[in-house]
Amino acid sequence: MIKFNVRNRHTKKTQFTAELDCDKDTHPSLQLGRAIIWGVNNGANLRDADLRDADLWNADLRGANL
Repeated sequence: MIKFNVRNRHTKKTQFTAELDCDKDTHPSLQLGRAIIWGVNNGANLRDADLRDADLWNADLRGANL
C-alpha cells in the first residue's frame, strides 16, 4: 500500500492523498489513474486536479465532478 498525492494543476499544492493498493515501482501514470479512481470512489474534489498523463483505461468515471 502506498500514498499518492494528487496535486492542483494551478498551485501544485496537494489536493488529496489517495491510498493505493500497489507498490512504489508501479508506473506513475498508473498510480495517478488509480488515485483518480480512488478519489471518485471516496468523494474527493477533483476540480482543477492535475490529471495530465493519468492512465484511465477502463475507468468508470460516471458521476465524477472533474
